Amino acid sequence: MTNVEKERHASWLELFYDLVFAAAVAQIGLTLHDNTTSITTFLGNVALFVPVMWAWVGLTFYSARFETDDLFHRLLVFLQMMGAAALTINIHGALAETSDKFAISYAVIRILLVVEYIRAGRKIPAASKFARGYAQGFLISAMLWLISAAIPIPFRFIIWSLAIAIDIATTFVVGRKHVQLAPNFFHLPERMGLFTLIVIGETIFGLVSILSSHEWDLESTISIGAGLSIAFGLWWLYFDNTDGAPIRAFRQKGRIRIYITWLYVHFPLVIGLVCTATGIRYIVSATQNIALSYAGEWLICGSVSLCLFSIGVIQFTIASASRSDDEDGEDSGNSSSSSHSNRRSIRSRKILVQGSVYRFLAGFVILLIPILAIPILPLALILIISVICAIEIVIDLRHHPHHRIF
Repeated sequence: MTNVEKERHASWLELFYDLVFAAAVAQIGLTLHDNTTSITTFLGNVALFVPVMWAWVGLTFYSARFETDDLFHRLLVFLQMMGAAALTINIHGALAETSDKFAISYAVIRILLVVEYIRAGRKIPAASKFARGYAQGFLISAMLWLISAAIPIPFRFIIWSLAIAIDIATTFVVGRKHVQLAPNFFHLPERMGLFTLIVIGETIFGLVSILSSHEWDLESTISIGAGLSIAFGLWWLYFDNTDGAPIRAFRQKGRIRIYITWLYVHFPLVIGLVCTATGIRYIVSATQNIALSYAGEWLICGSVSLCLFSIGVIQFTIASASRSDDEDGEDSGNSSSSSHSNRRSIRSRKILVQGSVYRFLAGFVILLIPILAIPILPLALILIISVICAIEIVIDLRHHPHHRIF
């Protein structure tokens, strides 16, 4: 078990672990698709994505700090996978009849993570205080989840919110005191990207499932193509601008706000992606010769806009974090090679900031449709959104290092 900073990639065990959460994401997508008529129920099911993703984040951050692959760790991961499977099974009724089982499943996952951190503290003396702080905070949260199983609805959900808040506070308070134990800045961006890819895959899965049961016609075929182009556009905009600079800024400069912003903005991003998948299904299944409902407009436009806003914030945090690298380069000397490297880095940072502004503008333009309650046919709306995403890609191609067209 080590914490040596080096370039690392996802292990086979981590990828296996991701498969269970791919099923959880798919289940949330199906639940959202079945509850688009009630805004309260829909938002409630959207909120379920927070504990699901947080359960995935727990082991991911542990692995990004401590490279572990002994027998006991594999057994603990397997048990967490069983807990995640139970969590997935109970997602559909997590706001009603199976909410107690959902809470117990989540608590089990967190308790097993506590065991992981206790082991890390014993194996690595330098990490003992850090691991103990995480274990204590996560254990309190897990106990609240267990207690909530015996509390009636809706007070059960209040306890869930409190437990999640304790989890988040623990990562902020304890992590701030132990900057040297920040996650590996090669490994963590890759893991966050893989989870984002899983969620984008849910969009593909949803469209394929519609294709298998939907009667083909020209409108639905074009809608499916436009939906796939939206998924492709969001993939492009996110993965062409991902970087570990916020983690480096935290580790080397103690800039925790940039790091925390970069981390937590992935939550609205993946929520937006799941809702986008639901919105595309809704558009493809809608009657194509009747104007889309007001709720339908908000579903697809709000979801894609949330994705664009989130990607914009991620790009901005990476640009802000890169400023630290520029400052370090300026302090290191005035050699011609260093000066050239700094100028190139500054230019890259400006491109990121410009891209961030374009993401915000695109999200705002899409939001204007439901805000102004513009009556529009489903096919026309999804084509407009896909064209806007395509324009965002073309804008990025002006400065792309490999696919530049201007």
